[in-house]
Amino acid sequence: MASADEIPAWLKLHRLLVSLQDGVGATNAIVCDLSGSLLCYGLSRRPQNGPAALEVPSLRLTEAEFERERSTLSEMFERVLRARAPGNDKPGARFTVALADEEPFTYAQSFGGYVLLLWFSGPFTPFPLAAKIRPALPAIEALTVMLPPPEGPSRGAMAMPMRG
Repeated sequence: MASADEIPAWLKLHRLLVSLQDGVGATNAIVCDLSGSLLCYGLSRRPQNGPAALEVPSLRLTEAEFERERSTLSEMFERVLRARAPGNDKPGARFTVALADEEPFTYAQSFGGYVLLLWFSGPFTPFPLAAKIRPALPAIEALTVMLPPPEGPSRGAMAMPMRG
């Protein structure tokens, strides 16, 4: 079974997420589906992790790293879902959520049944951020739909459920 970092579409999406998070000053960027399964991620650049966080030797999260991040990701995802505007919780509805002045400092943009989540170490201004994200969404969506389906034989390598 191929690991995620051996799948060309995953690698390209990973690089795009890292570039996007660097371009907007986010501490991380992820793509998940609406059930909360993590499909791809950038690299965590949390300040409390120090310089070592920038020198990650593998593109894969280790099991221990993922478990440490899992509750934070799950809480952030649930908060984003609760913050959607009324009517945007229906299947297929697109939504944008900017938690710019409250924790978790998160920007979320849905696309084609998936969600791009960027989180920040502090408050941010959503309008310039949206302008930078908008042009990247078509490439993010194209790469996301190229990933093997989470229910396929390589589920363990591609999707890591965040919701308990």
